[in-house]
Amino acid sequence: NKVLTSLDLQYCGLGPKGLCEVCSALGVNTTLTSLNLSVNKFDDQSIASVVRLLTYYQTLENLELEFCELDDDALCSLAKGLEHCKLKKLDLWGNPFTMRGTS
Repeated sequence: NKVLTSLDLQYCGLGPKGLCEVCSALGVNTTLTSLNLSVNKFDDQSIASVVRLLTYYQTLENLELEFCELDDDALCSLAKGLEHCKLKKLDLWGNPFTMRGTS
């Protein structure tokens, strides 16, 4: 889809496999600026999919990942993807990471 600019999938009950599929499908979109994946269940593989999306996706400005059970390791992985993107807003509220994940 070349006109989709915002996608809100919060509270959709997406598990890790579903999140990987969403990230893969979004790889062909070049207009998305806002993505909300809050309150879905992530694992290492689905975080890696988000990191790939951030690495190659230059239009995304807003990413919401509230209450996704992201731990320190997930946050560290996510930080690697942030080095290559142009996000203006990243919302991680309600995740159980500690100070180790923020350093």
